[in-house]
Amino acid sequence: MNNNSVLKNNFLAVLNNLIYETDWALVLVTAGLVYIGLTTLSLSQISKTYAIKQTQFMWVGMVLLFTARLLPYKIWLKKSVIIGLYLLNLALLVIVMVNGHSAMGAQRWLSLGPITIQPSELAKIVVIFSLALYLGRYRIYSFFDIIKTALIILPPAVLVFKQPDLGTSLTFAAVFIGMVYYAGATVTDIVVIVSPLLSLIFNAIDLNYWHYYLVGLFFILALFWRSKSMPLNIRALMLIAIIVANIGFGVVRPHLWGMLKEYQQKRLTSFINPYTDPRGSGYHILQSLIAIGSGGLNGTGLGKGNQSQGAFIPERHTDFIYAVISEELGFKVSATIIILYTILCLRALSIAGLAQKDPTASILSVGIMCMFLFHVFLNIGMTIGIMPVAGVPLPFLSYGGTALLVDLFSIGVLESIRASHSKLKQISF
Repeated sequence: MNNNSVLKNNFLAVLNNLIYETDWALVLVTAGLVYIGLTTLSLSQISKTYAIKQTQFMWVGMVLLFTARLLPYKIWLKKSVIIGLYLLNLALLVIVMVNGHSAMGAQRWLSLGPITIQPSELAKIVVIFSLALYLGRYRIYSFFDIIKTALIILPPAVLVFKQPDLGTSLTFAAVFIGMVYYAGATVTDIVVIVSPLLSLIFNAIDLNYWHYYLVGLFFILALFWRSKSMPLNIRALMLIAIIVANIGFGVVRPHLWGMLKEYQQKRLTSFINPYTDPRGSGYHILQSLIAIGSGGLNGTGLGKGNQSQGAFIPERHTDFIYAVISEELGFKVSATIIILYTILCLRALSIAGLAQKDPTASILSVGIMCMFLFHVFLNIGMTIGIMPVAGVPLPFLSYGGTALLVDLFSIGVLESIRASHSKLKQISF
């Protein structure tokens, strides 16, 4: 066989793989979301500079997506590669704390020559890969397995929280919970994990509610938590330790609250009743609600929104871009966006199910899905006033080069997993 024949066969093999083993629903959903995001940035007259930069990052992201799609996903899951990426990302997080750029009270950006990156965004995908590699080899059989797994996310989570970047820290927690649950953790294990946070919330709301919560937690765990898989004496000691820990978190809540920046405190409380401080901490949410309500069914038209073009909506190109879309393109488009995200997450779950014979790939798919799902839930939730303003981007829509690159690369990894485990028969040319 001559060289021309070999090249032709290789080309046909690659083309065959792309056509018949690509999840086209996932591709079309991603393309639709990117298109809506770029259209909003460019035609809504938010800023031409943002639109140009985001378009440039989009083309780089498409190269990353295509590369990740063609390469076997197992390349990224080699132990040496994961360790190298993990340590490199920790180094970047330390450097950004020492020599990073600050904006709005947070030091999150790092200049590398002509480009600026956000290491905390890179940390999300690095943590997902690290957890997938570990959980693929060591499944969750006991609560102590969960504790050991948590040590993986602890260093980057602490460094990111210190920037401060509360949104990314919460993303780590959401991804961790979703991945360990898929890897074998029980529902009551998840209750134990989130119980300190719930203790803080109930203690802050009302001491009586906190007392009821502690009693309820004790009985729920006593009845259902690891009743068959954990020796009675160990289980009793663990139960006591968990209740004591919850009491401790409640007692030190004022001190923990004081560790947060003032703007973080306001963000976490203003969504409950933004009208208590309409010109201060509640301003973001109220302006967003006005914009969404004024958009109606069909919207005011791109570049014609009073709230958007009057710059009443803060951070309209990043955190609150969904409010801009809702005002200028209306409910039809904003609802379509939610449908597209739903399809994206369902396709990721489908790929996880397809790859069950490879636990690492399956868990990795779930981790990527959890990242997208949490970002969408928290970002859209804060724009409609049901979640605190935590500063997480809306995937593919919000302005942010590093976030867009990570999102597109993640889609490429999902496509690679799908292609490797596809049951479709290839058709020869």
